[in-house]
Amino acid sequence: MNWYYKFLANRPYLLVLSIGIFSFSCIITSYVCNKLPDFSDPTVGFEARGTVIGQRLTAWRNLLEESGISGLITVNPKELIIPRAVEKAKIKALNKNKNSTIRVKKKKNKIKTEEKLSNIRLNKIHFDEDAKFIEDLENSTYLNFTNQWDYGKNLSFMTEEKNQNIVENKAKWSDLRQSKPPSQKINISNGYFCDSPRNEYAHFVITSVNHEKHSSLFDITNLLAICDLEQKLSSIDGYRDICQRPMSSKQCCRPWSLPNYIALLTNKEDCFQINNTDIQFVKQLLIECYPYFDSLKLSNDCTESKCHVPENCSQHNAVFNIIQFMTDVEFINVNESTVFLKETMLFLPIARSSKALSYYHNLDKTVLSNERVKVVAMDLGLKNVLFDECLLTDGWLIALGGCFVIICMWFYTSSLFVTIMTIVAIIFSLGISYFLYTIIFNINFFPFMNLMAVIVIIGIGADDAFIFMKIWKCTLSDHVKSSGIPLANPSATCLSELATTQAQNKEALYNTLRHTLEHATVSMLVTSFTTAAAFYASIFSTITAVRCFGIFAGTLVLVNFLLMITWLPAIVSIKEGLSLKYKCLKLSSLSSSLFKCGKKLENGIINLVTFFPIFWMTLLRILSSIIVLYWPKLQLPDSADFKLFVNDHPFELYETTYKDRFWFEKVYSSTDNFKLPLRFVWGIEPIDTGNYLDPLSRGQLTFDSSFNVSSPESQIWLLNFCKSLKQQQFTSLSYGLLLPNCFIENFIQWMSRRCLDDMSGINRYPCCEDSTFPFNSEIFDICLPESISSLYETPREYFMPGLAGPKFSRRNVSISNNTVYSTVMAIVIEYDSTQFFTMSYTEMSKFVDMVETWFTEILKSAPNGLKRGWFISDLEFYDLQNSLSKGTLLSILLSIGISLLVLLMVTLNIFVSFYAIVTVALSIFTTIAILVCMNWKLNVLESIAVSTVIGLSIDFSLHYGVHYRLCNEPNRQSAAKFAISRMLQPTLMAAVTTIVAGTLMLFSSVLAYIQIGIFLVVVMAVSWIFSTFFLMSTLYLIGPQYGFGQFEFPKFFQNKNDNNCVIKRIDIDNRMVHHQSFASENLISVSELVTSESHELDSLTSSSIIKQLDYTRSSNLPNYKKKYSYPRENSPSIGSIVTVLPDDSINIE
Repeated sequence: MNWYYKFLANRPYLLVLSIGIFSFSCIITSYVCNKLPDFSDPTVGFEARGTVIGQRLTAWRNLLEESGISGLITVNPKELIIPRAVEKAKIKALNKNKNSTIRVKKKKNKIKTEEKLSNIRLNKIHFDEDAKFIEDLENSTYLNFTNQWDYGKNLSFMTEEKNQNIVENKAKWSDLRQSKPPSQKINISNGYFCDSPRNEYAHFVITSVNHEKHSSLFDITNLLAICDLEQKLSSIDGYRDICQRPMSSKQCCRPWSLPNYIALLTNKEDCFQINNTDIQFVKQLLIECYPYFDSLKLSNDCTESKCHVPENCSQHNAVFNIIQFMTDVEFINVNESTVFLKETMLFLPIARSSKALSYYHNLDKTVLSNERVKVVAMDLGLKNVLFDECLLTDGWLIALGGCFVIICMWFYTSSLFVTIMTIVAIIFSLGISYFLYTIIFNINFFPFMNLMAVIVIIGIGADDAFIFMKIWKCTLSDHVKSSGIPLANPSATCLSELATTQAQNKEALYNTLRHTLEHATVSMLVTSFTTAAAFYASIFSTITAVRCFGIFAGTLVLVNFLLMITWLPAIVSIKEGLSLKYKCLKLSSLSSSLFKCGKKLENGIINLVTFFPIFWMTLLRILSSIIVLYWPKLQLPDSADFKLFVNDHPFELYETTYKDRFWFEKVYSSTDNFKLPLRFVWGIEPIDTGNYLDPLSRGQLTFDSSFNVSSPESQIWLLNFCKSLKQQQFTSLSYGLLLPNCFIENFIQWMSRRCLDDMSGINRYPCCEDSTFPFNSEIFDICLPESISSLYETPREYFMPGLAGPKFSRRNVSISNNTVYSTVMAIVIEYDSTQFFTMSYTEMSKFVDMVETWFTEILKSAPNGLKRGWFISDLEFYDLQNSLSKGTLLSILLSIGISLLVLLMVTLNIFVSFYAIVTVALSIFTTIAILVCMNWKLNVLESIAVSTVIGLSIDFSLHYGVHYRLCNEPNRQSAAKFAISRMLQPTLMAAVTTIVAGTLMLFSSVLAYIQIGIFLVVVMAVSWIFSTFFLMSTLYLIGPQYGFGQFEFPKFFQNKNDNNCVIKRIDIDNRMVHHQSFASENLISVSELVTSESHELDSLTSSSIIKQLDYTRSSNLPNYKKKYSYPRENSPSIGSIVTVLPDDSINIE
């Protein structure tokens, strides 16, 4: 490596320029070839991939997709006839002659003209009936969508033609409202409200200001206050730009609120005109009508469906809307004559979309309260959009933390130039890592969790810079001391020597760089490798976001290490050549003061550790045991909703607290009545062929080549399977006609029909009673598609189609005599279970284990064509919980194992390595315990935080353990003092800078940033305390001494290293005298080090030599070797930096 040291000394500008060009090239290439990361949906990637359940879920999703119109399979074989019929019809239409086309067009125009005339007459005669009809149509629009059924659930959509009709009807309704004479009674038909309240509109939760237990919002004072608050919301800038308007008006529609509905029911123009009499009237009406709402007799379309309720209860659908949308679920109960309203909902005529973002910003600047009521939560549909924006706007907190790190580094290094270039190196490491991540590794998915690595690398980069600059100063201190330059007046010496800095010897710079890099590289390599290994261990996680974070963070640490051994030394070399004068003139006194304060703190900590070692060791062990064992373990998440903002943010309050307190949300979000489905699939391979690092890559549907359901053995086994399944305790039976749960039962019943139809004369053979069960394979393949097609022609009152049943190929199909012959590619047997959906991991685990055990056992008796079936249900959240619990533990164990291996290779002492790794383990568990006490749960972000805990907790213990081993003193007390006195300052600086950077993150509104900040503060504080007090106290009391527990590498490496040590030391000593000019330049930056603690270099070189040896006396070295029997350092990683320690009998010049 001598060529590299010479290159750094002679050509530092070339190296800096090369690294700069390469870094900028990586950044530009990444920007041009890839889009910037998209955080619009921060929960993307929060799923398990590659697990047994995860692969089944992916295969199930692919099965759903391929069951569509453009997919490979179909659930209704008769659908395959329609495209061919349409194609024939098109060909027939193209062959029509021109005259025929003209006749058809004339006939159509005539029909349209007659229809228009008829409509005009009808509108004239039945004016009121049309208005009423259109009003009902407006209120029930969302119930008249075209129905599409998906595995037993009704998914509705609106066709383009239907949508056009609705628009025309709305326009017609608006014209009728304007032309109709005003009635004495106010109703919806004259436009009091534009629409009914719906979840698609922005809504706000309003509560009382003082939260009085006996103060109901359903009184005149609070209702008028709500009306005032409604007016305030409607007057905020940006409201009129996005509000919904009537078809023929420029005014915004009226908000839906409880006071407005009271005004509607009491025939008042606005909510400020209501009085106590009106309130009591509506309150009594709600009490009388609530039983109809509770029994589901009252709905929002009673005008059309003619609900069997009193007329007052169905008037304007007001009662239903008040109970369903405006009041909380505890507002009123059956058989109670009193009501109490805690919260009420207010709907604004604003769509829940990203267009409301500017309105929200204005809303956020407004005080949403008055003397009586306030807005506590809201839902504007902006949660993900606002989160994406806040990730960028709150980035100034990260920048502020970086500025603090710069200031600390500036004072520590006494060079602003080196400090700025170190930050540039960190920025370059981010750019190069992103280039490797996106271009070289070809990972398209960049989760927002990767931003956590930015904060982590700031601390790691600063730590490496502190270590490098400390070794650099220690090297210079040896040069200064050996040169004999006086240090009585450091400032004056610096000023007088600046004139000679331009003539500094390149050879001296080369030796200093060589000496520094030989030791700093080892220290930084060990810490970087262990930290990167901890991050890369996350690759074994099955969660996509965690995997991506581990790859990016591990790569970032390694790239930062490479820059710290290339860019930083070159920058320091340039700095020495430039001879920056301001560092001596402006920072010397301040640096000296800070150094003296740090020295006093260091002495105090050393006294605490050495004077009371038993106290600290016992106290921290007891504290760790109590925290880890007494407090509950890190719990799994109990909610599928991922929090994005702080707990008191109105968006999060709505999701976590108020969402389930209103009926219109509780109906859809509550899982109390949702039973998990039992789905058993054959014919599809349960594999995920997609890219596990890309949430959008799901692979292709893979069919099972061994699948065969047509054989008689398979038919018999499948029938017995259905009978056995219905007898299990976890199966909930569904009663009804023509259910598709187990198609084989319906198929047998369908095949029992008569062969000859007496009325139509159709011969149904062989799909009739002449064929007996089990059917021949050919008969089964012919009759099953016909059976399923007839099932889909059954009225919906008797049959609700889903994905249960056989799946037919769209490719292997033939049509003859209007009959479809298609191959069965897969089958699905589906029943409801007795297990309700729950967030409890324990309950879900019992359910899954029970079903899996039974299904595995029954598959043993299946024929070969049905042996590869699998079970699946709605287990996405359970699979995430399972992956978090197992994957996190695996990452911890793997990271600790790698760290122990690295420590053993570096120290070659089993006891030092064991004590250090125990300290790391205690730091990890204590950190986790503290986070548990702060109500953290093991979600995706917390799982990443645990991985980061491992990487950050290792560094301090590793530094102390390595330097304990490097000490040449044979007894444990001296070695412990040596390690703590040498490494206390850089570890403390690294801890303080990271803690302050984490503290600044607490001021963010993004929950992820806040959790990162809390995590950094806790992990750095705990790891530094444990490594400084617990580890060093343990080593001070029971640490190895006199070579106990020490291993050695083969003698070949040992002898070679020993010889090199002596040669290198002699070479350095012989050259010191000739390079005083180089040393004098750096007097101010190292004078404090030399005068206060001589030979700091020993902390990293394991040498206590600062005086030159008289090698002319041949007896000195042998005498020294005889006196000390402590084993020499034999590790190849640090063997070259071990030097000879003389005793007092050696002649010192």
